[in-house]
Amino acid sequence: MAQADMERIRNRIPTVLFWSAAVLCVFCYLGARGLWGSEDRWAEIVREMRLTGDYFHPCINGEPYFDKPLLGYWLIVPGATITGRLDEAIARLPSAVAALVALGATVRLARGLGSARQARAAGWIFLSMWGFLFWARTAQSDMENLAAVILAVAWYWARRDKPGFLSYLVFYLICFVGAQTKGMAAIVLPILVVLPDVVRGSRWRSYLSASHVLALLLGLTVYLTPLFYAEMTRTGYHASGLYMAFKENVVRYFLPFDHQEPFYVYFRYVPQLVFPWIPLSLAAIWGAGVTFKKSDWPGKWLTLSVLLIFLFFTLSGSRRSYYILPILPFCAILTSRVFETAGEDKWSRGAFRLQAGLLGAIAVFEVLSVAFWPVLRDRIGFVAPKDLVYATAVLGLMAILPLIAERMWPGLQGRILGVGARLGPSVIMSAILVGGFFILQEHMLDRSRAIKPFSLDLKERIGRLAPENIAAFGQCSPKTLFYMGLAKPVRLLRDTHQVKSFLSPDGTTKVVISRSNFVEELVQAFPMGVPAEPTLKEKTNPWEKQKECFVAWIIPDR
Repeated sequence: MAQADMERIRNRIPTVLFWSAAVLCVFCYLGARGLWGSEDRWAEIVREMRLTGDYFHPCINGEPYFDKPLLGYWLIVPGATITGRLDEAIARLPSAVAALVALGATVRLARGLGSARQARAAGWIFLSMWGFLFWARTAQSDMENLAAVILAVAWYWARRDKPGFLSYLVFYLICFVGAQTKGMAAIVLPILVVLPDVVRGSRWRSYLSASHVLALLLGLTVYLTPLFYAEMTRTGYHASGLYMAFKENVVRYFLPFDHQEPFYVYFRYVPQLVFPWIPLSLAAIWGAGVTFKKSDWPGKWLTLSVLLIFLFFTLSGSRRSYYILPILPFCAILTSRVFETAGEDKWSRGAFRLQAGLLGAIAVFEVLSVAFWPVLRDRIGFVAPKDLVYATAVLGLMAILPLIAERMWPGLQGRILGVGARLGPSVIMSAILVGGFFILQEHMLDRSRAIKPFSLDLKERIGRLAPENIAAFGQCSPKTLFYMGLAKPVRLLRDTHQVKSFLSPDGTTKVVISRSNFVEELVQAFPMGVPAEPTLKEKTNPWEKQKECFVAWIIPDR
């Protein structure tokens, strides 16, 4: 083999390793965990869309639910259609694919702003951030929103010196399509972030053109068309997508009606999201601020981007940790840029020591966790599965190996990965600890959650009972609806009079689903002979603060 061929193979190794790790971390055991948090809304809405054939009027249990745009649901449909099933993995697939798009855009943007080594480092840092992998493996549209933001910004930098209709149109299409997955932040953030570069050096003059206005209008049309169609065809559907878009984006930002947290909360959320890269990320932001005047323009622009995104979400009246997810790729690029160009000064050495120390401490803790599991069992009643105990210790041992390898072969890991010599061990340790959690430990921990077993058990017990004979009092979890997979909505009982009417004799078995805090009220409305103890009860764990659970009665006709 020629020397040139060997050189090309060696140059491709870092890229192959990176994307192999990305695919493994994002897709491995993607559907092993049961539906979590708001995932049930996306999954159940898509399930009901496929049942009714109506893809423009989202519902949960037959009731309108237009809190989010349509594209986030539509992206789940192709996977369900192709495979013929709709489960956790299919529901999470769009987020996983969007995560790879976001990774690619981040690496591309970092490469445009610096060296190939900086771009690879940014990709690895972003990939191994807790916030990235968590939302990459979650069936919500937050990762699609993040991908749209970083993809639009990467496109701008790739085409900033080639202004024209195509450049403008693709930029706005990315923004407005992204807004159809989550909200208008996918439009505002890219514009806000590129604005400093647009106004610098009178670059803005090239944007004063008819082609720019036309591209903007076409993008806006793409965004509004599904909403207008849903509005015109909503006969009997008592929810407006246009109004909800205004309420969820504009009203929520300026006059929040929920999710009201302190203005300083993102000082806590951002470190949580960038974990375990807290030392290097915070040091990079600090260092970029201190050396701002001496930095080149790409360095200044990155610093401004992080600041503008942080301020945009801080100034909003409604705050949640996942709102600020789009800051992560910019933090990753800034961190790689600062420390890939840093010298051997005391400040950078200290930052690397802190980063290695944090990762080493986590690894040691995981190895020693064998001794801590009995303590958790005695104090809060948590009995760790054996495979979780073994997996935690093994991952801890694996994460220590890069430190040992660095002692034996200094700089080798960094060269193999194509990142800086000092960054190599931290990259591998972070990938093992964070990626290992989501691949192995997460679904082992998920076994302690009982809503899925409760719902599947209830589905098996009711068999072929018609949905008309199933009712929910108070509320019925979308998770239960999804796992039961009924062909029609269940009845919603709002008071005890409706309960009595529903349970009136008609020759059929009835099922009532509720929460445990309604048991006393329900029992008083039940006919004589119906036991107060539910037929089925969701398991609660000793360590859970929330003691309420779902319950169900299967009541034969009497």
